[in-house]
Amino acid sequence: FLRFRSFKLSYYNEYKSYLSNIMSSMEEVGQSLRDGLGTLGSLTVKGFDRAKQFSQEKMGNAVKTEYDQDYTLLSSRVDSTRVWINSTTNAARNFLQPNVGARLEDMFTEKVTAAESSQNQTIKDIAAIIPIRKGSTVDKRASYAEILGNTMKQGGMEIGDSTDVGRNLVEVGATFERIGILEKEYLGDVFGKFFKPFSTHLQVEWGNINTEKRRLELARLDLDAAKSKVKGARTPELMQQYEQKVRESQAAFDRQFEQTKILLTDADRKSADFKQYLEEFIRSTMVFHNQAHKMLEEAYEQMKK
Repeated sequence: FLRFRSFKLSYYNEYKSYLSNIMSSMEEVGQSLRDGLGTLGSLTVKGFDRAKQFSQEKMGNAVKTEYDQDYTLLSSRVDSTRVWINSTTNAARNFLQPNVGARLEDMFTEKVTAAESSQNQTIKDIAAIIPIRKGSTVDKRASYAEILGNTMKQGGMEIGDSTDVGRNLVEVGATFERIGILEKEYLGDVFGKFFKPFSTHLQVEWGNINTEKRRLELARLDLDAAKSKVKGARTPELMQQYEQKVRESQAAFDRQFEQTKILLTDADRKSADFKQYLEEFIRSTMVFHNQAHKMLEEAYEQMKK
């Protein structure tokens, strides 16, 4: 077992040495590209430098600049808020509309409606040619309460209102039809005061945050790659050149860090607004159920007479 372990360590060390030699050779090629191709070579090598730094970090062979604890906690909290708000809205959709097909239809209509007001002209043009019904699909689709009420009324009229069963079916059916209309108003209220604000945050603000975080990570890779080259400089001229690159990369990283932190701080502050949206969701649900309960009570009292 010890001989086998010694063999594995020896093989691993040889592998690391082999990769190190390859990286060194590729770095010399990159320098030649910089000297010979100018701006195009710099852009090409910049991407290679990032890939090299990223690979070495994964292998544990490079020093990585760590973000401060306040930023890390802030970023983690905002990401967690985004994930759970998205999960909450999806669960709320399932609660309000159990039918998967109807749910997808509503979501598609929302996307197209949002695209029609997009600042991107191409997206607006595509949305304009989609043959979709204008307005909310909730307003045009019969609710389950309406279907139940309509079925009861048809059955009551078929049986005849001269019998207790027929008369009661017609009366109760009319009650459920009114509850169905009330349900549509409830869903429209919930969409405007609960789903729409959440959707705006998910699609716009958090989209911008993700973009800035990706830019920050690229700036961090550029900075660490520049620092690594300073350690490997072989001549005073290269040392001076790499140190200048470190200063430029550090300034770019600091600017991007502050920009990203401002967006995260603003998003974290706005997360308190979600409490208001939840309150509106609860209020709308309470109003709907209270009014539906009152309608059913009246129908029940009428049947008991």
